[in-house]
Amino acid sequence: MLKVAWISPTTINSSAGIGTTFEFLNTVTIGWFGRMLMISIFVIFFSGYLSVRRDDYFGAFAVASYVTFVMGLLFWVIDLVTGLDFAIIIGITIVSSVILFVQKNGN
Repeated sequence: MLKVAWISPTTINSSAGIGTTFEFLNTVTIGWFGRMLMISIFVIFFSGYLSVRRDDYFGAFAVASYVTFVMGLLFWVIDLVTGLDFAIIIGITIVSSVILFVQKNGN
């Protein structure tokens, strides 16, 4: 029989700030809370940019990756995302920058 040790939410000090709550959520979900938070930030800014400028997918990709990079840097400092996750975010930002600056614009 497999026994799993669960972390109780009563063991965290919630009065220390939302960072401790995020740390607890990230520990319980084995790091997936931070990843899903980064993906949701990317999707929100990507779709928000596309709702304003309909056909600019490269611009939306770049804006969403830049915002995700900044938020990922903050979350990496507070240890909400791992180094590998942040390296993937950096890679996506570099790819989006290259695509944005290399694209042929008719203007």
